[in-house]
Order: sequence, then structure tokens, then C-alpha cells
Amino acid sequence: MENAGCVTFNDLYVFKEEVDVGRLARFANTIVHELVHHWFGNLVTMKWWNDLWLNESFADFISYFCMSKLQITTKPFPHVWAMANQRKGWGYATDQKITTHPIAGDVPHTDAAESIFDGITYAKGAATLRQLLALVGEDLFSNAMGNYFGTYAWGNATLSDFIGSIDREFIK
Repeated sequence: MENAGCVTFNDLYVFKEEVDVGRLARFANTIVHELVHHWFGNLVTMKWWNDLWLNESFADFISYFCMSKLQITTKPFPHVWAMANQRKGWGYATDQKITTHPIAGDVPHTDAAESIFDGITYAKGAATLRQLLALVGEDLFSNAMGNYFGTYAWGNATLSDFIGSIDREFIK
């Protein structure tokens, strides 16, 4: 789904002057988001568009999670989770519109998939994954993701497969 050679950035990310840490953090977040797609999107691809949110929400969530773990001393990022919470507002706003839909919904055909690249699929889904991490803990979540990627590598998976990987960690 994602190709490292085809990720493009627009003029907003071509810095010709000193930029504030907010712009720099948004740039870093975009880079990490696109890198995450090499696991959730390439290594394991959704079986159908119903689970598009797993690709985009996971990339959205993990980009903030990774940035929160960075130890930058020269020009530290602003509070990363505050950035994520601001983005969550996009999900809330989208969810209030007449076009609202479930995070994981029925996508009957590929043309309908274009309508779900929105705040629900990205930000609301990412908030849901962050809550799941808080519920199960970082170690269990990390182990479950390792097992998920190992089990479904170079193939297709569904939301049930994803949840199953987490459930299996609970059983251990």
C-alpha cells in the first residue's frame, strides 16, 4: 500500500528558515506516520477497506507514541500527547457530521472507500488504539503487535485477527 520512494511532502515541509518546534514536530510526525505504514499497510495489509482504519489509525497513534519516546535535547518537541489530543478534535468534529460512520464500518465497494479517509478513520481510531494500549499496558501491547506482524507478515488480516493477537497475550 505504501511505497517509500513515492512518499511526497508539499511546500509546507520545505523549510527555508528556522522553524518553531511545533512545525518541526508536525513534520516529524508525518515522517513517522508514513514509516509506520511499512508495518501496518505493507507488511500486513488489510483484507478489505472495512479495516482501513487499522492502517491509518495505527500509523496515527504509533507516530505520536514513538515521538513521545524520543529523547531530544537540542530542540525538544512540545508535549506530544497534547498534539495527539488536538488532532483527536478532528475526529470528534467529523463524528458530529451527517456523514459520520463507525471506525470499522461496512465498505461495500472500492469507490465507497474514498469517503472514509477522514477524522474518524485517523484520529478517532488512533484515540481508540491509545485507550487499548492504556487498558492492556505497553508490554502486552508490544508483544501482541510483534505476534500480529509475525503471524500475518506479507499477507492480509482483519480487525478480528488484530484483536485475536491481543487476546492471545492475555491468555499467556
